[in-house]
Amino acid sequence: MGEAIGIRLPKAVLKQIAKLSEEELEDRSTIIRKLVVMGYKDFMQMKYAEEYKKKKLTITEAAHKAGTTVWEMEYYLIEHGYKSSYSIEDLKREIKLIDK
Repeated sequence: MGEAIGIRLPKAVLKQIAKLSEEELEDRSTIIRKLVVMGYKDFMQMKYAEEYKKKKLTITEAAHKAGTTVWEMEYYLIEHGYKSSYSIEDLKREIKLIDK
């Protein structure tokens, strides 16, 4: 098991967590752990997707740093409105290179 930590959360958030805990039939700590893990993963994808958009990282590097696959990173980018500048001409050039 992990290390215990203490955090302060607003009452409104604790109310929402209590409601979710009842709905999911899980204790509050389990719900909070799940939310933290989900939030962490999303934060890491967001952080490294931004670095990819700024051309600081390749898609493979961004995915690796975010702890996801290239496909998951691509899906994340598309879902968040990213439009690639990769063109049909780029694809044709790469196909010619592969054929050689």
